[in-house]
Amino acid sequence: MQLNLIKKPENEIISLAEAKNYLRIDHDFDDTLIVGTIKSTREALESIIQKSIFKQTWEYVLDNYSICNFDFCESDYPSIFCDIIKIPLPKPPIMKIISVKVGEKEQKECKYSVEKINHKFCLCINYGKSLHRRNKVSIKIIYEAGIADKVENIPYQLKLANLMLMANAYQERFSYKQEGVISQGIKQLLSPFLNLRIF
Repeated sequence: MQLNLIKKPENEIISLAEAKNYLRIDHDFDDTLIVGTIKSTREALESIIQKSIFKQTWEYVLDNYSICNFDFCESDYPSIFCDIIKIPLPKPPIMKIISVKVGEKEQKECKYSVEKINHKFCLCINYGKSLHRRNKVSIKIIYEAGIADKVENIPYQLKLANLMLMANAYQERFSYKQEGVISQGIKQLLSPFLNLRIF
C-alpha cells in the first residue's frame, strides 16, 4: 500500500501575518522560517489526528494485492464481504473520489461508493465476483480529502492548535529538547478530531 500526495493544499490554515501577530514579531528576517514552520506544524497536526485539514488530493495504491489477502471483517485494512471490496482510505474526511482503477480498468461511478464505517471512510467497490481470489490485483484510487476547502471554514480549534505548535517550534528552534512538544492544551484542542486515538 502506498499513499502519495499529488496536490498540496492551496493555502495554509494560518497566514504569515497571523503567525507573526501571535509571535509578536514585527520584522521580516524570519519570514521564510516562519512559513516553513507553519507548514511543518500543520503536517504534524494532520499526522496526529490522521486527517487532512485543508483540501488536498491523494493517490492511494494497492499494488499487486492478492484478493486472498483481503480480510473478511471490518478492519483498518482492505476487506471483502459479499463481493464488495472495502478499502479504508487514509487522511480523511473524503470530499470527492476522482478516479478508481482496478488493474487497467477505470471504474464507473455506479460501481463504487464511499461509506463511513466505524469512523472510517471506506471506498466500497462492487467487483468481487469478477476477480479470481488467487489472482493479484492493482487498485489505484485518487481522491480529494480535507476537513475544509476554504480557510474560513476551518475550525478555530485547529487554527489555534497550529498557532500554538508553530510558536513552540519557532521559540525552541535552537533547542534539541524532545519532550513536551504537544502540550496538554493542544491535545485538548485536537480531541474533537480524534477517533478515540490516544497520544
